[in-house]
Amino acid sequence: MAKEAPPQSVMERNACVSTSHRPAVKETTFREWVVDNQIGISLTILSMLLAVHHLYPSLRPYTTPFFQLSYYQSSQGVYVQGWDDIYFVASSAIAFTAIRAIAIDWVLRPLAIHAGLKRKASIRLAEQGWMWLYYAFFWTFGMYIWSNSNHWMDFGAIWDEWPARGVSGSLKWYLLAQLSFWLQQIFVINVEERRKDHYQMFTHHIITSTLLTSAYIYGFYNVSNVVLCLMDIVDLMLPTAKILKYFGYELACNVAFGVFMVTWLITRHIFYPQLCWSIFKNVPTRMSYGCYSGTTAEMISPDGYPDQLTHLFYPFLNIDGPICMNRTIKWIFLSLLLSLQALSIVWFAMVIRVAVGVLRTGNAEDTRSDDEDEEVEPRLSSKDGPIGSASNTDGTNPEWRRSNGSSTGRPRARGRVRLGEQSDRKALLGRIGCDKPT
Repeated sequence: MAKEAPPQSVMERNACVSTSHRPAVKETTFREWVVDNQIGISLTILSMLLAVHHLYPSLRPYTTPFFQLSYYQSSQGVYVQGWDDIYFVASSAIAFTAIRAIAIDWVLRPLAIHAGLKRKASIRLAEQGWMWLYYAFFWTFGMYIWSNSNHWMDFGAIWDEWPARGVSGSLKWYLLAQLSFWLQQIFVINVEERRKDHYQMFTHHIITSTLLTSAYIYGFYNVSNVVLCLMDIVDLMLPTAKILKYFGYELACNVAFGVFMVTWLITRHIFYPQLCWSIFKNVPTRMSYGCYSGTTAEMISPDGYPDQLTHLFYPFLNIDGPICMNRTIKWIFLSLLLSLQALSIVWFAMVIRVAVGVLRTGNAEDTRSDDEDEEVEPRLSSKDGPIGSASNTDGTNPEWRRSNGSSTGRPRARGRVRLGEQSDRKALLGRIGCDKPT
C-alpha cells in the first residue's frame, strides 16, 4: 500500500494558494511613473524654486528669471532678448505640465463624468477641453496683440520695424509662453504612451520649436504673432466640434465642423500663403540686405555675407552683436514656413476626402462610448495638434461599424490613420468629424 503523504502545514497551504491564484503584477516603468505623477513633480519643482526665491534673498538674481520677464530697458520701455529667457521658458513648460494635468484630472474629467459620459469618453473629452481652453486664451490674446499693432491686416508692414529688437512685455510673454507650450508638447509625446504618428509629431514639434526660437532671436516678433494667430484659430475650432460630438449635439457638431473646414481654408490656404508671399516679395524691399548693430539697429555694413556661415549665428552668440539679413536667411525661414503649409495641404486633402466620402456613403458610427471594454484604464494623453496641423488626437481609435450594425471585428491601433483603406477613412472621420454616437 502506498505511503500516505504527510499533511501540509498552514503556511505551506497559504503559499500554494497565493502563488497559484495571485495575478502577476506589472512593474511600473519610470515613464509611467512620470505620467502618473505629473502634477506632483511639476508643483514640487515650482514650489522649491519659489521657496528658494523667498527664503534666500541673496539668490534672487538667479531665481527671478524663472518667474518674470528679463532684460527690461526702462529708458525705452521695451524688453530685449537674452540667455535668462531660457529660465522663463523652462518654468513655463513645467507650469503647463501641471496646469494641463490639473485641468484634465481635477476639473474637466469630473465634469464629463458628472454629465453622464463613461470613463474613456470622459478622458477624451477632458483632453479636448484642455486644448479648447489653451487655444481660446492664446488665440484671443494673440489677436488682441495683432489687432492693436501697426501691421494689422497689412503683411508688408510686418517688416518695417526690423531690425529693432525691443519688444513690448505682452508680446514677449506671449511668444515665450507659446514656445514653452510646444517644448512641453515634445515632453508629452515622449513620456506618454506612443502612437503610430509619434515620429511625425515629434519631428513637427521640433521644427515648430526651432522656428519660434529662431524667429524670436532674430527679432521676427511680428511675423511669429501673425503665424500663430492664423494657425491657432483652426486648432480652436476642432476641439469645439469634438466637445459637441461627445455631448451628443450632432447638429451643432456638424455646423462647427463645417465652420472648422471653412476657417482652415481661409486662414491656412489663403491668408497664410499671402504671408509667405510677403516674405518672398516684401522682405527684400522693406529690409535692406546687410548687417546691423544689435544695439542701435543701424546698418553697419551693406554686405549681408560677412563670412560663409558664422554670421547666421551672430544673434545667438551675442545679443548686442551684429545681426545680418540676406537671401539665405530669408529662404531658411521661408522654407520652414512653407513646410508647414505643405503639411497643412496634405491634412486638408485628407479632411476633404473624408467629408466627400461621408456625403456619398453616410456617417460612420462610433461604438466606443457605449461598448468598449472598461477593464483597462487608458493613460491620459493629449497629443495636441501642432501649429500646422488640426490632427488633435483623442485616444485610441474606436471599433468601427457601418450604420447597419455590422462590426469590423477588431479595434484599430493608435495614431493618425492612413487614408488608403475605407476603414481608415472612417476612423479618421471619428477623430475629426461628427459621427453619430450609437
